Amino acid sequence: MGEFYGESYSDNTGMGQSGVSTSSGFQVNNLNPALWVRNRFTTLDIGLIGQYKDIVSGSKNQRNSGGNLGYVSLSFPVSPRWALGVSLKPYTFVDYENTSTRAVPGTPATAHYSTTGKGGINKASLTNSFQIGKYLSIGLESSYFFGNVRKASEVVLPQGTQVNLENDYLVSLNERTTYSDISFRGGAALRIPIKKNNKLNLNLGGAYSLSTSINASQTTSFDVTQNTFNIVDPDTLINNAGGGLKTPEQYQVGASLEWPFKLVISADYNRQSWSKYRSIAGTNDGLKDVGRVNVGLEYLPRFTSLNYFDLVRYRIGFSHGKTPYSINNRDVNDTNVSLGFTFPMGRGYQNFLSIALVAGQRGNTGNGMIRERYGRAVLGITLLERWFVKQKID
Repeated sequence: MGEFYGESYSDNTGMGQSGVSTSSGFQVNNLNPALWVRNRFTTLDIGLIGQYKDIVSGSKNQRNSGGNLGYVSLSFPVSPRWALGVSLKPYTFVDYENTSTRAVPGTPATAHYSTTGKGGINKASLTNSFQIGKYLSIGLESSYFFGNVRKASEVVLPQGTQVNLENDYLVSLNERTTYSDISFRGGAALRIPIKKNNKLNLNLGGAYSLSTSINASQTTSFDVTQNTFNIVDPDTLINNAGGGLKTPEQYQVGASLEWPFKLVISADYNRQSWSKYRSIAGTNDGLKDVGRVNVGLEYLPRFTSLNYFDLVRYRIGFSHGKTPYSINNRDVNDTNVSLGFTFPMGRGYQNFLSIALVAGQRGNTGNGMIRERYGRAVLGITLLERWFVKQKID
């Protein structure tokens, strides 16, 4: 399936990807469908993501970078107790290329090997969020997964001692897998006043993603070419073979203390049972159950100030957990720290520009392990409007 993007938008990313229990109401909180109802304005959120990686395994080192659209979402209040939202975001991505060389036995030639992967799965969602009573809100996200992943293994067999693509043989094995299906995620959030006049609240929240069997169709072909001409007829080894991926359920729970328009301290825990994952071939691929802790803090100096930087929201966060993978029977941990800022923009400061910076490490070196150090930046733009409000004449 590839590497997961995660559900957090720019503001939650800056808080260590925490916030399943709380929302400011100025930006969409995608960690919990129940929190969309807190947005009392029509809210358009757009995010861009960029990432840099430095990967080390023994004496080998690789650096790469890339970027993509992170998310697009639109939320609007249908009534004082009902909010409706739509969103589109990448769910997973595959983007790699590995090359190596190997001597051809009995000849002075060297074969050149290449394995590549491109593509990913996208997620289009419809969210309904409701306020039940004074303190409780619930929500349901209905999503449609779609996309494809293309993988290729190629070998260049030189006819001499040097690579010459016009005369050399190119042996290719190409695999294309197309995905499509629906899934559901539910959530609930509870805001409990601790002090009168809305001076301090205790927030509790949770979200649950159902296990999903994503329909898949796979085609695999084999080619041998020279100077782009087929040496033998292309052979389709697998043609639109049906199957599916079984993704496990996931639950998230969190709590936060909220001093409205001043300070938020949040802590979340999420767990996913990757031991229940099944590939198209019906295998688990050695994946393990994982848990993760996310903590974060958001600070707003002074909401009523005329000083611009008193209106900027500042964030800091920390996240630690295991990945589903293991190398040489050793777990691969993932730890990161984050910083975030939200800058008000436009007339009346009703729009926002958010920046989240994440630095982390996965894995470690030694004993055949792989260490990946990464930096990630998320840029979010939030536009607020008063739609669907009846005009009144005094």
